[in-house]
Amino acid sequence: MSQPTPRSSLRGSTIAILIGGLGGILLLALAASDLDFGPTRIDRSGRLSIHLNGVSQRMARDVFLPTKGWVLQIRFPDLPVSESPDGLVVILRSERTGATIEIQDRFVFQEDYATLVIPKQMGLAAGLLSVRAIFTDPGGRKFEDSRRIRIRSPLGSLPIGARQVIHFDFGVDHDGDGVPDFWKDLEVLGLASGSHPDLARLIADRIEARALARVEAAYDPDHDPNFTGLARDQVTVLFEPISDPAALITRICVGGSDPSQRDLVGHVRFDLGNEDKTSLECNLRPAAGLFPAELETYSGDPLYREVLDPFVAARGGRPIGEHPDDDLETLSESLRAHFDADRRSSRQSKILRAIAVIGDVLGSIMAHEAGHALGLVAEGRPSVGLFGGSDGADYAHNVDVLGQAESSAWLMNAGGNLSFAELAGEADGGPLQFRPLNFAYLRDRVIVTDVR
Repeated sequence: MSQPTPRSSLRGSTIAILIGGLGGILLLALAASDLDFGPTRIDRSGRLSIHLNGVSQRMARDVFLPTKGWVLQIRFPDLPVSESPDGLVVILRSERTGATIEIQDRFVFQEDYATLVIPKQMGLAAGLLSVRAIFTDPGGRKFEDSRRIRIRSPLGSLPIGARQVIHFDFGVDHDGDGVPDFWKDLEVLGLASGSHPDLARLIADRIEARALARVEAAYDPDHDPNFTGLARDQVTVLFEPISDPAALITRICVGGSDPSQRDLVGHVRFDLGNEDKTSLECNLRPAAGLFPAELETYSGDPLYREVLDPFVAARGGRPIGEHPDDDLETLSESLRAHFDADRRSSRQSKILRAIAVIGDVLGSIMAHEAGHALGLVAEGRPSVGLFGGSDGADYAHNVDVLGQAESSAWLMNAGGNLSFAELAGEADGGPLQFRPLNFAYLRDRVIVTDVR
């Protein structure tokens, strides 16, 4: 047999390279096409994902959930699940018994998520539970996610009881002179005058009503923090300006100067798990309660100056009661909701603006301090804590999963990290709200265990 020439060897190598190259191009083309060869590939990229109580997956991975009342969401941005829900299967599996149940027919479908508030009738038992969600789209593609959940039965009663009342006492008179301390706080802000008690009462009542409405809005929001799909999802705590001796009352006094340190408007003790449902936050030594006069700490803020400079004598303003337009009868009429705004004087419009802003700021602080009395924010990771800080200004305030100050503006962030505009609800994010994990706690949707 003759030996091949060098030319024939080169030709064979060239043909092999061409065939290999053409084959590679063909494989790439097939991979880029919609043709499906072999077993169906499952997409676990996160386009279909399981969430709990509206909380981010990283923050929720350690939570313990009760046997009922928590919220399960299946999110599917850019997938046609709501149009083709027949392609969705959601399976719960008990890790202890191996029993499984399909629950997709129980979900309420929204635009890009399905939601289910776990009912008591589902009969979940304590222990590990796995959730698996699978969606097959009309083209046969499969998307999947799974996670394990820890269920626990609450030890004793739930921390936020249906009969819990927070009494905000605006009538406290620490010095016993017959004048509510809150009125004197308004004098410091230029919103009252000691020589015009009837006007002081009028303004105080309006600010009190505005502040209480702000508190109720925070605990009964018009949005859906935990993505329940419910029209209303209010917290069961009541907020009252008067006392109810038949209820479990935490009393928080509003008024008086803080003798311990100037610059903090509120001092309410953090009550882990809301164990003391009848606590009293109404002292001067040690300081406990709310001290509206300390709002002066924001006196350099542009919004503060816009709203209060017209009434602060030291800034060239005139306190309410010291201006010709501050007649009680005229001012009372101009503050009524039905009054024609065009008939108000410039002074009356400024008074109305001050009532609204100071009422909203004070209400945000009241909602924040009431949160401390109810058990927000326990330090540590779930299930021991609620991602609260352990020391300094961060103690019992929101921190992120890395233990750093929360970057988003939430109602239970450290007060020093919240601006006057944020407290007033006039920053870009609108009125401050509870972080979804905070709200889940207030609705008994997570279990916080005290193992310390």
